[in-house]
Amino acid sequence: MGFIAPRAAPSLPLMTSSPVLRALRVATFMALAAPGAVLAHDYVNGALASPFRTIVQETGLWSIRLLVLGLMIAPLRDITGWIWPLALRRMIGLFAAFYALVHVVAWTRQYGFDWAFLMEEVTRLWLLIGAVAALALVPLAATSMNAMHRWLGPALWGRIHSLVYTAAVMGAVHYAMARGLTQIEVAIDSLLILAALVWRQIAQRRKKIKPAALPSAPA
Repeated sequence: MGFIAPRAAPSLPLMTSSPVLRALRVATFMALAAPGAVLAHDYVNGALASPFRTIVQETGLWSIRLLVLGLMIAPLRDITGWIWPLALRRMIGLFAAFYALVHVVAWTRQYGFDWAFLMEEVTRLWLLIGAVAALALVPLAATSMNAMHRWLGPALWGRIHSLVYTAAVMGAVHYAMARGLTQIEVAIDSLLILAALVWRQIAQRRKKIKPAALPSAPA
């Protein structure tokens, strides 16, 4: 993905202190894991009236929320010049993929792993769109490590990770059609995804124009 080069980051301790950044990572991990931990606790203790239905709904909600949050990091970086949010983006994306995985597994368990029935169900448009969104996350999670970035090269890695926009758009459409989100959240998520897409297009265009705009060196 091409983005506008970040402006110089403000000299704040949070930007430069490794211990602070490590603490921020730990706090972020705990915050991202909290919804899953609460669901697991309630499930184990029999506190969910319709356990798999609730797990399907909640994990799907958190997956799309985290996808949208991840998309907002690059615009935030470009607008503020802050670099530190980039250190959290992979964690956010992996948790989005994790919640999507639990979402799919809980959905299949809800229907007793009746694969013939599930294959028939997935032909319904809103479920098919959701399946595409979930499948788009697989190569993102599989290639999220630094070693995969080096092995694939920046160009191919960037093309693969542009699938995050497909996953976010399809996920939002899936949940809007399933009425799994409130109308307000559907509107907010849709606007944020649209803003991220527009920002990406503007950033890519500026990146292409900038070298051409540089004056040629004197002979």
